[in-house]
Amino acid sequence: MSNFSTGNISLFNKFSLLWNRLIPGWAERKISSQLFLFNTQKKKLNKIPKGFKQDIVKTPDGDINIYQIGRGPTVVFVHGWGGGSYQFLSLMRGLKACGFTALAFDHLGHENSENKPATIQQLIKTTNFILNLVKKNYREGLYAVVGHDIGCMVITSAKPALIKDLPLFLISPIFNYKLHFLRKLSKLNLHPEILKQYASQFVGNYEKEYARLELAHNLEKYSDVSVIAHDTSDTISPVSDSIKFCTKFPITKLLVTKELDHDRVISSESVWQELKSHLNYEDTTINFSKIVLKELSR
Repeated sequence: MSNFSTGNISLFNKFSLLWNRLIPGWAERKISSQLFLFNTQKKKLNKIPKGFKQDIVKTPDGDINIYQIGRGPTVVFVHGWGGGSYQFLSLMRGLKACGFTALAFDHLGHENSENKPATIQQLIKTTNFILNLVKKNYREGLYAVVGHDIGCMVITSAKPALIKDLPLFLISPIFNYKLHFLRKLSKLNLHPEILKQYASQFVGNYEKEYARLELAHNLEKYSDVSVIAHDTSDTISPVSDSIKFCTKFPITKLLVTKELDHDRVISSESVWQELKSHLNYEDTTINFSKIVLKELSR
């Protein structure tokens, strides 16, 4: 049975290579669908999380799903590739108790948003739209922005007028987009020659289209209003990148955690306490775990 399966994969790869030679662009579309579409699987949130309000926001590029909770100045959360608003629900519940509105959205191609490709340029475009929406339409305005993974890079690549002077809180940031992208590409189950062609095209366009988006390039402008939280056991984005940046720009505060990996660090007590401090909310009687349990029990 295993030989049959391996043979099928090999035959498919040979067919894919031939097909791409006959019809240029086929492989590019195939790769893009695997790299930039994430909500073809079963969606993680089948119902509205308890205590949250759900809305569908129509953007020029597609419908965006958002969740929000609380009242007061708004803190916006931005996820990365393969993530979703569900990653921030615990922090959002905590911010409600602190007198904030917390808003998170699913990028295109993710979770409950429209199933369209979420390239890095599209992530930035959608984030600009949401930040502008909050700034213009929410009575108490935009107060801060929290990001995770590629979402950190997206935030610092947003229009400067939208995030100027705002507190930025970056969790498990990706500092080397080129390497991160090529690693994701190498994991796709396609013929090596096809992947090599696509990688060459990406590297060829990197300086023109992507280098200016790299996190370190843009975060420098916001180093005085930023906090980075990074775990030592992160295998997706090495903590050494954050240490290197904060050594060069010591005005950026670095929170280093242990044994929480790339994702679990988001909902950790350490991150919660640091986020509160960065938002100038110093009431230490607000217990993160108790808030979350109380909200879920209602």
